[in-house]
Amino acid sequence: MGPSGSGKSTLMHILGCLDTPTSGSYLLDDEEVSVYDEDRLAEVRSRKLGFVFQQFNLLPRLTAAQNVELPLLYSRVSVDEREEIVSTMLAKVGLADRAHHRSNELSGGETQRVAIARALANDPALILADEPTGNLDSATEDELMELMDGLNEQGRTLVIVTHDDSVAKHAKRIINLKDGRLV
Repeated sequence: MGPSGSGKSTLMHILGCLDTPTSGSYLLDDEEVSVYDEDRLAEVRSRKLGFVFQQFNLLPRLTAAQNVELPLLYSRVSVDEREEIVSTMLAKVGLADRAHHRSNELSGGETQRVAIARALANDPALILADEPTGNLDSATEDELMELMDGLNEQGRTLVIVTHDDSVAKHAKRIINLKDGRLV
């Protein structure tokens, strides 16, 4: 948590292997990832990290199932295995019946759940969520946070960037940032 400009997004980008730290090191699963080249970082991102963005970042021309399938295509998962994983992930987020709907045919909460299913598709060790409830009404926010709480209870590690106290209350640990420093 922290105010705008506190370094939350920068920290998220470093944790997500999208940026490299200007000093120090970053170990992910005991691997020094801050020295990897772009190809190796892309591999780490696709295998170990799941991303949930405030703007969802779904491709509008694709169905919910096709959006969830995207990271699996990049990981060269077989067709049969992809179908099974997509079906399982959409069921996990309560959207098995919406698999063939495009994002413009889904509510905001459904769209965000598709984004979570996509983030889970490659069975990542770490899920990074940047203001995941920022565009949702309070009832949908509660529903989404229950889903994320369930994922955490199942052993998933989640890092959520938020400025919203109602989202933060779900965390087991809160780290506050100010001016790029932990406070």
